[in-house]
Amino acid sequence: MKTVLRLFALLFLFPTLLVAQKQVKESSLIQVFEKLRNTRGCVCESVKYTGSDMLKAGGGFVWQRGAGSGWTVGQRLVLESVKPSVVKRIRSVFESFEPFQFVNLQKETEAATYMEDTKTVYIYEYEKDAQKLYFLKATTDGEICVPVSWKEVTYLDATKNANVSSNPYASAKSDELRLLGLSRLWAGVKQNFVFMERFHKNWDSIYVATIPQVLAASDDEACTRIFQKMIAQLGDGHTYVWGVSHYTGRIPLLTKYIDGHVYIDAVLSKELEDEGIRRGMELLSINEEPVLKYGECYIRPYVASSTPQWALHQVYEGNGLFACKKEDTLRLALRDGDRELLVKAWPHQSVAPRSPALELKTLKGKVGYLRIRNFMDQNFKKNFDGLYPDLLKTKALIIDIRDNGGGNSGNADYILRHLTQDTIQTNPWRTPMYMPAFASWGYPLQWYTVSSNKLVPFKDREIYDNPIIVLANAGTFSAAEDFCSVFNGMKCGQVFGTPTGGSTGNGVRIELIPGKNYANICSKHDQCIDGTDFVGVGIQPDSVIQETYETYFKDKYDAGITAALNALKP
Repeated sequence: MKTVLRLFALLFLFPTLLVAQKQVKESSLIQVFEKLRNTRGCVCESVKYTGSDMLKAGGGFVWQRGAGSGWTVGQRLVLESVKPSVVKRIRSVFESFEPFQFVNLQKETEAATYMEDTKTVYIYEYEKDAQKLYFLKATTDGEICVPVSWKEVTYLDATKNANVSSNPYASAKSDELRLLGLSRLWAGVKQNFVFMERFHKNWDSIYVATIPQVLAASDDEACTRIFQKMIAQLGDGHTYVWGVSHYTGRIPLLTKYIDGHVYIDAVLSKELEDEGIRRGMELLSINEEPVLKYGECYIRPYVASSTPQWALHQVYEGNGLFACKKEDTLRLALRDGDRELLVKAWPHQSVAPRSPALELKTLKGKVGYLRIRNFMDQNFKKNFDGLYPDLLKTKALIIDIRDNGGGNSGNADYILRHLTQDTIQTNPWRTPMYMPAFASWGYPLQWYTVSSNKLVPFKDREIYDNPIIVLANAGTFSAAEDFCSVFNGMKCGQVFGTPTGGSTGNGVRIELIPGKNYANICSKHDQCIDGTDFVGVGIQPDSVIQETYETYFKDKYDAGITAALNALKP
């Protein structure tokens, strides 16, 4: 049976919102913009911005990507005597996008979101006392760049070399810029990569071997893939390349890896549901290749990973297997009557609704279940404060940070400061210090080390001092691993699950091909409180809990939650 999927959309009309299916149409924001522009008394001005120099941009950027290359151009609307009720309806349109893509809603009087497909940013800001509304719609031919001062400034060139040369690469050919990018990647790793002593290959040889591949690359998108494959050889989850890519499509399915098998974990398309695809089906092959072989051949070489478990998680869980070009189709064989489905790729932003970063439930025996999906949400602390009174009512607590990819360690620390009355020790760390004079004298590499920092528990609120179990797995990564490490050092509970992803640290970001792709190079080596190394290994749980097909797909609670509930029984 062959099925070609048609893309359904969420339709938002202003001022009335009509919802249908699982994607938001940009037309809802376009209608807001057009309605405001046609309002009597509206002042419409053209704007033009470029660059990423914070000093020139004053207060920084509302929305900015990479070097802010190319020009971001559009129109700024200014309206007087706008009632709060009108702004509330405008905000509801922005809020309607939040489950599907990133929307900055941190302040009550402003919001912003960016449309990847059309490279268009929409921003509003409301001066409540003056009842004055500003609305911006702007599009870029390169990388988006909107300064904080967009309400006052209609033109800004924030490129670092604006006074010297408008484009220092204007005379460079495409292949020359790609070689520049390769050289920057090679040099950036040599200077900044904190784990170079662990790397047992010759980085110079890899650089030389990659030169002909870069020269033969068909375009910048293909070059991004070459860079990704090159840097993946370093074997570090925090050292990777991103940028322009053909591989922006996804299939509307999520998968789960259990004991050498790959299963459908979620079906995100009504069409596929109608075809009979259900959660729990085994995925046997993709394009006639056995699924594990397909992942190893076509996905794994481009995945930056510090550990085998993180690589398995990245390739075979979530939508990692389904990275493809937007125009591609993938033939999936499922164990259910040996059916084959021809599934057309969907744009990435259409695949999965966003879930809240924090969620609290009460399970049997008044055990609290705090699900933390990430530590990067802009309203993280505020949302936790809203949940905390109910959390205090529980008799024990499960904190689930499985599949938490990290984010802001300050948010992780904020949670931990509620869980003890004692001073909290954070991870010790080190970073290399390159001193040219020392190099000229032949001195060995110097290291800057920090033994540990201290976190002070909150004194202005009640501390949660009931039994706690943290759930972690291979998808627990970065700031989530820092959370695990510090929690272990606090000695106020246990960690259940499987070893974590084994990677954390701060990255040095380097532009490679100007305006096209970038590298993040890990510069910081963190350790557990007791000096144990978890980067490249993973934090080991106090109790190993493995999922089976039955526990994950059939039981009321998965194996991790069940084990935690049993351990927390009074």
